[in-house]
Amino acid sequence: MDELTFRRRVYENPDTTDPEILRAAAEDPAKRLFLKETRQMNQRLKTAVNVDVPENLAHRLIWQQSAQQYNQQRRKQRWYVGVAASLALLIGITSSVWVMTPSDRLEDYALAHVTHLEKELPGSGYQTDLSLVNAKLASFGATLTDSIGDIEVANFCHLQLTRSLHVILNTPAGKMSVFVLPDDAGKELPDSFGNDIYEGKSFGVQKARIMVVGSKGADLTPLTEKLKHSIQFSA
Repeated sequence: MDELTFRRRVYENPDTTDPEILRAAAEDPAKRLFLKETRQMNQRLKTAVNVDVPENLAHRLIWQQSAQQYNQQRRKQRWYVGVAASLALLIGITSSVWVMTPSDRLEDYALAHVTHLEKELPGSGYQTDLSLVNAKLASFGATLTDSIGDIEVANFCHLQLTRSLHVILNTPAGKMSVFVLPDDAGKELPDSFGNDIYEGKSFGVQKARIMVVGSKGADLTPLTEKLKHSIQFSA
């Protein structure tokens, strides 16, 4: 069994008892170590999400919902009063209204995302490394065969309605973001984009489209080339 197939199947189910997987791990020390580490990480994740439910949770939720409904009703009443008070001012005034429609360009959503990088920073205390990134890349049928740098965090996010993997790295040129998207969703992405603060590049790799975003004037080429050479996809 080749390395890429072995990793993909282990990512899909770290606790697998598939004889083929176990045999490959027994025959190859590197595969055996990878299987062990992935299972340990999976167990830590299970432990982290296994939180006891407080006995009075149901009562708290009911109270919170009632409080929210009360506040919503008060806001609605204030809105009605405000409309009534403003109606006289609006009568007889002719004006043109410019309505700004939300952007449907994925690159704009990516630029907005990196504007709030601190919201993506890890809070769990677990170290983000290549194996964790690969565990999430497996949902795209992809894996990184080599390091792409100092990974700070890797989280799934949505750009408009498109699910993507957002990886934040520390680089000599500052923090940079990598967005991995399905190929069909990123077909309209331009090769280059940016705003007054950030700039980015996008490129296609087999079954995905990748965006790299950094500060204005930052050299994106080294990270872009690392990604092109290290990301691989299963058949």
